[in-house]
Amino acid sequence: MGGEISSSTFWYGKLMEDWAVAWMKYMTGGKGEFATTAMEDTGTLQSLTTLARAGRVDLDRVMVLRTVSNYDRQPKGLTAAESLASQRVGAYAAYLPSLEAAYRVGHAVVSEIVGHWDRYEKTAPGSEIVEPPATR
Repeated sequence: MGGEISSSTFWYGKLMEDWAVAWMKYMTGGKGEFATTAMEDTGTLQSLTTLARAGRVDLDRVMVLRTVSNYDRQPKGLTAAESLASQRVGAYAAYLPSLEAAYRVGHAVVSEIVGHWDRYEKTAPGSEIVEPPATR
């Protein structure tokens, strides 16, 4: 578990990951740990924001479910360009496990919402989040 960084520019490789790790630390006051990229989420959320401004989407009901199917850096012995050239969608190291994880979590959330629509029709899930008690 950790933080993700989205951008409108695709990036890949060890040097960019080093940047992401440093940026995450900077933006979270040293509390965040970079875990994954989320370039696709940027475009999706921008589109949903535009739809929200038009009254077509409720941004309080958007859930970003991020699973990881591939790495954001090259393996040792390859340059970033060589590694990218060898990747094929659907053949990533964790492609099937990421689909399974998305299904398991997404299915549980959707089943809860649909099964208890009377509870969620007017109040989005998570809007009544209670802060955890302080640790000693």
